[in-house]
Amino acid sequence: MRKIFAMLAMSSLAFFSCSSDDTTPTPTPASGTMTAVIDGNSWNAALAVQAVKISGTFQVSGSDNSAKQMNVTIMNYTGPGTYALGGSATSGNGNLGRWTAGLNSSQTYSTMVGQGEGTCTITSETGGVVEGTYSFTAKNTDGVQVSVTEGKFKASL
Repeated sequence: MRKIFAMLAMSSLAFFSCSSDDTTPTPTPASGTMTAVIDGNSWNAALAVQAVKISGTFQVSGSDNSAKQMNVTIMNYTGPGTYALGGSATSGNGNLGRWTAGLNSSQTYSTMVGQGEGTCTITSETGGVVEGTYSFTAKNTDGVQVSVTEGKFKASL
């Protein structure tokens, strides 16, 4: 019986003696920058900036520590150039500018379905890095309009 108890004690000691250095790696934010002026107030994506290009669609987004997020999506992306965002409900333009000022649904402003318009200019796409500018007006579900100006981004694809 002593042998069994000793074996259990040794097994427990081996099981619970894992190093306290075992840590889960902390994720690092995607590299890049994204800034804009929203209704006259400067904004910076201090938490993360991310860009993707897949199946002819380009998207860049950035977020800060206060649940604020900027997003620009271009459908039928073909490379550097100027793309219209939003427009009339009948324009058929699926390109989107979106500003989210918080967690409430009325804090999301979009250029979709005739709610606003603007442009995004991709100035460079070289070596896996994309750069550009953007500006737009957009409305939320209550019809309140926001103006996004002086938008700039640089992000890894």
